[in-house]
Amino acid sequence: MYHLVYNAFMNNKIQTRGRPKAFDETEALTAAMNYFWEHGYDNTSLDNLLIAMGIKKSSFYATFKSKEEVFSRCLALYRDQNIQFLRTLKADIGPKQTILTLAELTVQELRDTNNVRGCLLVNSGKECYNKYVDLSKQVQIEFNTLDILFTEFVAEAQKLGEIKSSKDADVISGRYMNTLNGLVATIQAGASQKRVDDILEHLKEILQ
Repeated sequence: MYHLVYNAFMNNKIQTRGRPKAFDETEALTAAMNYFWEHGYDNTSLDNLLIAMGIKKSSFYATFKSKEEVFSRCLALYRDQNIQFLRTLKADIGPKQTILTLAELTVQELRDTNNVRGCLLVNSGKECYNKYVDLSKQVQIEFNTLDILFTEFVAEAQKLGEIKSSKDADVISGRYMNTLNGLVATIQAGASQKRVDDILEHLKEILQ
């Protein structure tokens, strides 16, 4: 009799534990990613996340262990979405134009929304550095993954003759990414359109 009661209790516990996860995990993580992106890690509370993700606390803890785990998974989602977007774009317009389009989209974001969020990984790196060890390490790993992808695109563009420079692909990629991040910081600081245009021109020169 004890075993029957115990088994019934465990079955009910498993079912109860499974029920709260009645939501689309990717959609919830995407909503959380956008909230983190807009407000940062420290300025995001659990209540903020629950509202942004549209889930109850029971569902949250049935799926995620903590705010840190959600943020960690958001970083991975950000990486995956960027890789998919960039590879899809490259198939349509080629490697060099794909890289240049990122800068154009950054400026377009400013024109459309009067705001530029920048790169989630760069933003998170600044916020987590020497403060959240595990997250800081993950940011570095995710950033390096995208850096490798950019280097791959530059190398492919060199083979296709789109980029004439004989410099190592990783050098060109690094200079481009640093300048692109500088462009975001310059826009966020309220630089003139002339300054923004100068940086865009420099980005093109890097990829000549």
